[in-house]
Amino acid sequence: MRELTIRDLNALNVGSKGPMISLYLSKDVAILDQKSMKERWKDLLLKAELYLLKDYTRSFVDAFMEKLWNEKYLDKVEAMDRGVVVFYSEEGFDGDLGYIRVQSSINDLVVVADSYHIKPLIRIKNNVRGFFIVTMSSRAINVLIENSGHLVKLDSYRNEPGIDGKNKKDGKEFFLNASQELNKLFAAYRLPIVLAGVKDHIGHMKKLLNQSMLMNESIVGNVEKMKAAELQERVYNILTPYYEQQELGALTELELAMNRDRAITYLEDIAISAVYGKITKLFVVENRYVWGSINRQTGEIFIEPKQINSHDDDVLDDLCQMVLAKGGEVVVVKEINHFKGHYAVAIVTDRSHLYDGAYESGNFQASGL
Repeated sequence: MRELTIRDLNALNVGSKGPMISLYLSKDVAILDQKSMKERWKDLLLKAELYLLKDYTRSFVDAFMEKLWNEKYLDKVEAMDRGVVVFYSEEGFDGDLGYIRVQSSINDLVVVADSYHIKPLIRIKNNVRGFFIVTMSSRAINVLIENSGHLVKLDSYRNEPGIDGKNKKDGKEFFLNASQELNKLFAAYRLPIVLAGVKDHIGHMKKLLNQSMLMNESIVGNVEKMKAAELQERVYNILTPYYEQQELGALTELELAMNRDRAITYLEDIAISAVYGKITKLFVVENRYVWGSINRQTGEIFIEPKQINSHDDDVLDDLCQMVLAKGGEVVVVKEINHFKGHYAVAIVTDRSHLYDGAYESGNFQASGL
């Protein structure tokens, strides 16, 4: 099994064809029923087969599902320390299964469609977006990055004497040299940065790092005695209010865009804007679905009252994929209150692409959801 990122899934959605299966399995004891992991896994596979049989022959379904029934994959899933989403298609991952570990609570779910659904993952990953920790001592500066709930050492700068016992740098010079490399490294990412160490080291490094994502709050203490789990927990405590503020800021940005007539709510307009790459930020509601399909060349939408077969996708999910592919941002929110009954709202750079003859004639007009 291969661990994935949302970017991996988005890339596969562009190049692969269905069917594609996504299996969500929780490890949260608070929301689990009495069934074992094996029983729940089999329940999801049976549901997946029922969906596939609406569109494919029994022989095709049996051959397609054979790998998922293999006991070795269940053993791997059971060994994981958190909830997991498993993905499978014949074209993806060199014929193997892919997976993403999730920090937040999830409910068991199976999705069978012609693309991997990423909207639930964006919401699940909202509180596990990734971050950097820079641990500092007089002997070493280490950079750790959070990846799928785990801390991974990305780089290390050591201030140790040579074989002759000399050449150990003075503290200020050591921190200055390390900060120059850190600034280069962080420039390639848009992730929060948390410093950890004694007060003097933290204060000195803050003056040297030219990074807007550097958190004001730091972890003060002897990092050489701290375990990774403690560091991680303390960073979560620092970042939780930061993420909450980010979501509030995004909603404030949405209100401002509405006041400036830069927000659109008709799904057809959103789809056309996504095709043109005009959406800077798309907001969608988490537990709402619009079944159907989108013509990704024209933005034309075909809506069904429910998911009739595996070829029907969640239109909102497809919009997320299109916006991400064009470099836009997606925000998945829990509540619908901000949207006045709409399931999606997009902030656009301009509306010029909507005011052509087809739009003015009413061909693209549709009532809001």
